[in-house]
Amino acid sequence: MRVIAGGMATGRNPQREATMRITDALRRAARALRATLDRFRRRSVAWMAAGLGFAACDRPSQRLEMTPPIVAPAPAVAARVLPAPTPAEAPIGRFQMTFYFIIHEAEMGSAPAANDNGDDDVALAAGAPVAAPAAPAAPALIPLNDQACVPLAHVTPAFAAQVAMQGTGRLRDGRLVNVASRCACGRRCFHIVPASKAWGTGGSGRALVPYRSVAVDPKVVKMGSLLYIPALDGLRMPGPAGVGGFVHDGCVVAVDTGGGIDGKQLDLFVGRRAYYKALARRGGSHSWSKSVEVWSGAGRCTQKGGGVRRSAAGSI
Repeated sequence: MRVIAGGMATGRNPQREATMRITDALRRAARALRATLDRFRRRSVAWMAAGLGFAACDRPSQRLEMTPPIVAPAPAVAARVLPAPTPAEAPIGRFQMTFYFIIHEAEMGSAPAANDNGDDDVALAAGAPVAAPAAPAAPALIPLNDQACVPLAHVTPAFAAQVAMQGTGRLRDGRLVNVASRCACGRRCFHIVPASKAWGTGGSGRALVPYRSVAVDPKVVKMGSLLYIPALDGLRMPGPAGVGGFVHDGCVVAVDTGGGIDGKQLDLFVGRRAYYKALARRGGSHSWSKSVEVWSGAGRCTQKGGGVRRSAAGSI
């Protein structure tokens, strides 16, 4: 007689034994699966190290994905491509650069000789310097007429020739005279320059500024054009503070013309004869200016309130 406890026989239970066998089988299958995944993970790490492009998983449950080959980035400098200069910044060409300045009547007692510029090939004020004739004991004076042909002053022929060539001159009494464009009697005439334009005016009517104003041939360079002259960039300009004493940035503006300027010639206004002499190099020569490269300054120079300087963009 079998003893029944809780409604079930206490002997062998086939259902329970079957459940245990299934559980054991599942555990063995899980262990085998984990072992397989571990082996696959180790192989994946080896493949990635060998450069086969497979990413290893940190956990068996992660998805394996193909990754692109690892390529070292190019250096930043090598990848940088500088933009090509715009047409506005292209070089205009090589010019002969000459110099001009205000001629002072009080200085004409020792008027410059024909080769006073230290170099026979360098001209002043768009023309060769005029040789001062031998001064007689009592030199004859000639009138400097205004636009109505009324004499402004009577001066020596040497000073008259120099002021006509330079375009601007200072009389002994301190007045500044400038060549006028229209004359009632058809002769060369002058006008008194306002005190606000201490260095005179150019052919455009704009005030001249030492080391910033240039005279050009309008057929080659348009009046009012900003220009960049590399030969000036970095040079310290002679003269006191407010006129010179600064390091030039190469930026100038075309505001003047000259009868002797033809083609690729450029006349730099330097203010005083002494400043011109100070720009000479070894041996008193200005030969460094015989052939200078001239660029359009539209992309690197700016002008504001009459001043010309390197723009912020051009300083980069």
